Amino acid sequence: MDIESLLKLYMEGKGLHEEKLMLFGRPQFSIPKFFLELFFKHDIHHMITGFGTDLVGELKLLCWEVGAGTPWYYAEKYIKFPLVFLFKPFTAMAAFKLGQTQYSLYDVDDGTLRSKTLQEVEHYIEFGEFPSHQVSAT
Repeated sequence: MDIESLLKLYMEGKGLHEEKLMLFGRPQFSIPKFFLELFFKHDIHHMITGFGTDLVGELKLLCWEVGAGTPWYYAEKYIKFPLVFLFKPFTAMAAFKLGQTQYSLYDVDDGTLRSKTLQEVEHYIEFGEFPSHQVSAT
């Protein structure tokens, strides 16, 4: 099963909708395409790291994503990052340190990512590249 299909099941299991912004448990409005691509990668990070979608899970994921190499142009993460340290220093440091040992998906082409399996995406997060599929000679 590709990561896009798996993420859809994951989100539905949590009562979330990828294409709508949720407020107070209800879908409010459609998300623009550019942000859909960012949220797609962000939500895969939730699925892979196991960090929840509640406030503490979001804070952990923010710190993990900064540690894992979120590009500088996602400035909002770098603006929020010091605030998390201020209020939850031990939680923030643990997630940040874990992120420093892994790779975020933000630099991966959206179309390429959507075609990958869960195992391939987990491999990328651990090693910074997708596994090569070499055909062995028989």
